Amino acid sequence: PAKLCIDNQSAISVAKNPEHHVALQRMKPIYLPTEDMPADLLTKALAKPQVEKLRKMIGLV
Repeated sequence: PAKLCIDNQSAISVAKNPEHHVALQRMKPIYLPTEDMPADLLTKALAKPQVEKLRKMIGLV
């Protein structure tokens, strides 16, 4: 299954309940701490150390 990275425990609980989201049965929701969200690299102004950390996570040189 595809990984669905979520930093919200309530959202994970809802996503794991097939009554709420039938389409998510092919995805595996996993908890990812807020500071490790790769999408933040593209959506937020971050300090240089965080930018470098997230760049490495997604494979950007």
